[in-house]
Amino acid sequence: MEQFVNIKEQKLQAFEVLFKKHYAALCTHAHSFLNRHELAEEVVQDTFLKIWEKFDELHIMVSEKAYLYRAVQNNCLNYLKQAKVKLQYGEELLQQLESRITLMELPSAHSPVDKLLHHELEQLTEQAIGKLPAQCQAVFRLSRFEEMSYPQIASQLDISINTVKTQMARALHKLREELLPLLK
Repeated sequence: MEQFVNIKEQKLQAFEVLFKKHYAALCTHAHSFLNRHELAEEVVQDTFLKIWEKFDELHIMVSEKAYLYRAVQNNCLNYLKQAKVKLQYGEELLQQLESRITLMELPSAHSPVDKLLHHELEQLTEQAIGKLPAQCQAVFRLSRFEEMSYPQIASQLDISINTVKTQMARALHKLREELLPLLK
């Protein structure tokens, strides 16, 4: 039993040395891909967690530094791919939502009940948009109601195109959370 504890302790010490030796540099490396410090740290921590989970089975054929840099790089690229898919999916859902709202636009011949339901849906949509943070709301309104492109919005609000994309993704996510349950 004592030998097992000793092996486990040695494994933990080896992992701790590996972590302390490379963590800061790997965070810098991840930041070069992700441009967000906290996200870079999260990816590096996830990478070390995966390594810890397979530490006994791990046989590194190159230097540990090269292995770690490649692992972090791959995890960053995977994160970026997933974020792109989520953004695209969010925009598609919002377009579906907008299509449903457009389909609900009523000619004047509909019943008072239909008009009331339509008016209520418009109010709920406007309330949901009103709950967005100011910059997020401005980006969304300029994109969807003024039909401005991301570069045009960036120029008008004096922010980067990446900020426009981020704010739009947040707006779509929050509106989807708020409105989709109402349309089902």
